Amino acid sequence: TKLQTQVGATIPAALTLASLAKYSAAGGLGGLVSHTPSVPLDVIKTKLQTQPEKYKGMDMWQIGTEIVRTEGIGSIFTGAGTTAVGFTLHGVFKYSGFEAIKFMTFKHGAGYKAGDAIAVFCQDHRIQTLLFAGAIAELFATLILCPLEQTKIKMISDPNYADGWVSGVKRLIREEGVEGIVSTLPVIWTKTIPYTMFQLATYDVTSSALRSWANGLPFEPPSIALQLPAALLAAVIASLASQPGDTLMSTFNGECPDGAEECPGFDFVEDEELDEDGMIKPKRRGLLETAMGLGPGGLMLGWKERLAHTSLIVVIQLTVYDDIKRALFR
Repeated sequence: TKLQTQVGATIPAALTLASLAKYSAAGGLGGLVSHTPSVPLDVIKTKLQTQPEKYKGMDMWQIGTEIVRTEGIGSIFTGAGTTAVGFTLHGVFKYSGFEAIKFMTFKHGAGYKAGDAIAVFCQDHRIQTLLFAGAIAELFATLILCPLEQTKIKMISDPNYADGWVSGVKRLIREEGVEGIVSTLPVIWTKTIPYTMFQLATYDVTSSALRSWANGLPFEPPSIALQLPAALLAAVIASLASQPGDTLMSTFNGECPDGAEECPGFDFVEDEELDEDGMIKPKRRGLLETAMGLGPGGLMLGWKERLAHTSLIVVIQLTVYDDIKRALFR
């Protein structure tokens, strides 16, 4: 069918270093141009998640205005460096990995048309295969992103954490160590794996279906007319599916400001050691304990702000990636 033809239309006849380089270039550029402009929205969302009491009852504009008023105009762009570097590298591994796994499944052996058992199974279970491809690709792409995302969240939640992303990463490594950074991978995966699974699978299925539908039209619609609805649907589903993980990640990696009497993800235990000012040092909760403490409502905190943030990212990223990929494989 046309829909099946579309599945193979974006997959090269052979998986070579040249084709992987093209996917990597398209993915890296897509990650860079989509995430960097949305930094202010990410700052607002992260502030709301890590300091909910301070910004309670405020909308996005009010939170942004308050951040600028109290911390300066530059604070709204906190983490721009880590975002640019992190998501460029992340896009390289995420998209090349996803496309490689698509090739190895849908074109396994002699391929679907030749009756290869694995290729036939993957074609008959297309959505599940795409979700699997997204999960595995993100599992490895997150390894690159992890320290940079941790640094960004710490810089946003604590304005005094570091002067820039390089010094922030150095401080993170110095204080947390490699073991400490790796120990946070599970919480980051709770966000990134569902996000990529549903983002890429939704876009792949929806855009292919729209292109198949457009084949029957008496005219050729502009590419953006097919890309935009698919990207918007992917943004909504991916954002909602990964929202609990995003809140957990912000809470788990956030800092508790000096003098605070209450912080999400921390316990203030009376018999804990005191800091140099004689204040009780907050004790960070475990992942499961943090999730249970937040509850269903707390885990979805900031979903509206994040949906706006995610929609901007996903629409730009997928359309840029799609256009560059198709141009490179013509």
